[in-house]
Amino acid sequence: MRILILSPEAPSRGLLQALTARGVEPIVARARGETAIDGLVRHERVLTRGEPGDPMDLRWSRKGLRTLVRDTRPDLIHIIADPWTPTAEVGASAARDLKIPYLLVGTSSLGGARGLTARWQANRVRDGAAALGGITKPALEFLAADTDATIRAVLPQPGFEFPVHHVQRAPSPVPVFGVVGRIVAERGIDLMFDSLADVYGDWRVNIVGVGPAQEALEAQAQRLGLASRIIWQGGIPRAELGPFWAVVDAFVAPSRSTPNWVEPTGSMVLEAMTHGIPPIVSRCGALPDVVGDAGMVFDENDRDALTRALIRIVEDPARCRAMGAAARQRALEHYGDGPIAERTIAVWRQVLGG
Repeated sequence: MRILILSPEAPSRGLLQALTARGVEPIVARARGETAIDGLVRHERVLTRGEPGDPMDLRWSRKGLRTLVRDTRPDLIHIIADPWTPTAEVGASAARDLKIPYLLVGTSSLGGARGLTARWQANRVRDGAAALGGITKPALEFLAADTDATIRAVLPQPGFEFPVHHVQRAPSPVPVFGVVGRIVAERGIDLMFDSLADVYGDWRVNIVGVGPAQEALEAQAQRLGLASRIIWQGGIPRAELGPFWAVVDAFVAPSRSTPNWVEPTGSMVLEAMTHGIPPIVSRCGALPDVVGDAGMVFDENDRDALTRALIRIVEDPARCRAMGAAARQRALEHYGDGPIAERTIAVWRQVLGG
């Protein structure tokens, strides 16, 4: 099975290797880097303009992509992009011209095309797909709304290396709650501070990130008498979070939705789970689907429910460890490279008739 993968950012090396191990021949169209062969994976450079980090800015060469598709003759084109982006449009166009089926994997659960012509074009890209996917359940539901697509699936793109070796540590004498992310009102850290005001006993909070809400949050912590228990670590690169994960007992993500934002992927929650750290999350965007039954989930802005969850961590270290083990197991079973590769191949086979 030969599959051309088109995405602003290439899938992780681990996922590509898992695909080749299962008999797939992946060809990755790259917006950056050089044409190369990595094991059994072909990376083909296609001329682009713009930045891969901005899906609406990145423009692929139509001629270059069509030439790549014509020369490689894939069985299917796997497009990871929202239907209103230039990446999806040019990929769908090449697939139509050369009569090759394509799978469209959406990444957003908000937003969309603006203007009548843009909406028509986005619907054409979406409706022409042989199957629809989403990197999260909300993204799939948003993409597939008002369609009769019969083949659809959640196909996550975690984008980080799972820790292979995990040693469950002894319970900390002082429980530590961890938070990672840009410090903005949407993250709900103020709700967490309000809840912690009613959590007795000894505990600490480690916060990694920077953002405009930090000054107000520091003042809130001072008013509540919590300042001495909160450690502001500033910005730390994701690859250097090892010492942070080593001391955190529970990861807290009390995010709240706004008209313009919901939690897009829950990737930091998932990363915490791979380290055996139990998550406490709100029902915001992708978070409840990522956590499943391997953590504590509460309604957005429900201070009392969050307080009860935090108290459980402080009062019951044994339960905390058991929840952490369940969280890591769920992450491995649902978000590891192997399971995602198998789920993706199953969709491809459905499209190609088995």
